[in-house]
Amino acid sequence: MATLKDVALHAGVSVTTVSNFINNKKKLKDETRHNILAAIQATGYRHNALAASLKKSASSLKSIGIISIVDQNPFFSELFFKLENECFKQDFTVISCFRHEDKEDLHTYINLMSGRVDGIILISLKRDKIENVIKHIHAIPVVAIAFDIGDVMSLCGGTEFNLHNQTGGYIAGRFIASKGHKKIACVTGPKGLKTTADRIAGLKKALAEFNLPDDAVDYIAGDYTYQSGVDAMYQLFSSATLPTAIICHNDLMAIGVQNAANELGLKIPRELSVMGYDDIEMSKLSFPSLSTVKISLDEMACQALAGLGMKMTAPGKKAVISVTPSLVVRGSVSEPITFGQ
Repeated sequence: MATLKDVALHAGVSVTTVSNFINNKKKLKDETRHNILAAIQATGYRHNALAASLKKSASSLKSIGIISIVDQNPFFSELFFKLENECFKQDFTVISCFRHEDKEDLHTYINLMSGRVDGIILISLKRDKIENVIKHIHAIPVVAIAFDIGDVMSLCGGTEFNLHNQTGGYIAGRFIASKGHKKIACVTGPKGLKTTADRIAGLKKALAEFNLPDDAVDYIAGDYTYQSGVDAMYQLFSSATLPTAIICHNDLMAIGVQNAANELGLKIPRELSVMGYDDIEMSKLSFPSLSTVKISLDEMACQALAGLGMKMTAPGKKAVISVTPSLVVRGSVSEPITFGQ
């Protein structure tokens, strides 16, 4: 197994310089950074936090860093704690960072983790945020739970991430169409996201199987927030005719739709069916409880830890996280009736 000395010899620098680079202790010239990165890749060096801790007579427990760069959607906080719990179950200590936009604070956490953890799990939605973090992580295995991105490469091997969003869109569309709904609205995620396009493609496939045209659906772009669900419901209510069912691209928007519909005097599901996506804890507590497309966070957390464990023992290999969505039927969807009947 390659050592710091091997990297230093290959890069033509001192062992101290390599150590400072890996632990983000000193700012180095771009040329020096490039040479060390090339040497790490050429030698296959991987930092061993356990060995380092034994030299310091510290704890022999392996440690994992979790960095989550997302918004305040409950889905992401639930995933974050599932990962933490899975780490504790497998006897890993955890250094964690749950942040939104504070780049300086993120770099502080990355510096804290560098040289102190055996691996890092990174959670994010946008590619620029993923790349901004990964470029500061050297010789440490990384598993990237990269929503809307898919494959992510790092110096210590890549991660393939797939939530099968077309399948999820199909499941939601087929369930609503099977109940006899022909006038449907869909509150989507933000325009431009691959996740949004894939779920719409799956919905259209389901509609085609029931001989429903594309214009059977009125699409309204949301932003995954509760308020965008509320706004979408009021927009639909002010239109000429109401849909009989609304499919939402996450549960938070669906709960916003439900609450706004209740304020407007609509009975769910008798006069309006509502379908969510994700199966967050709040979906069980809404009234009526929300039918939804489930993404298993337990499964995601287990696969992420398994992938990171593989990278620790077989550096450079690709971790694969693949979670297939499933239908959860509760009380918010029924057959349509003629409005006012």
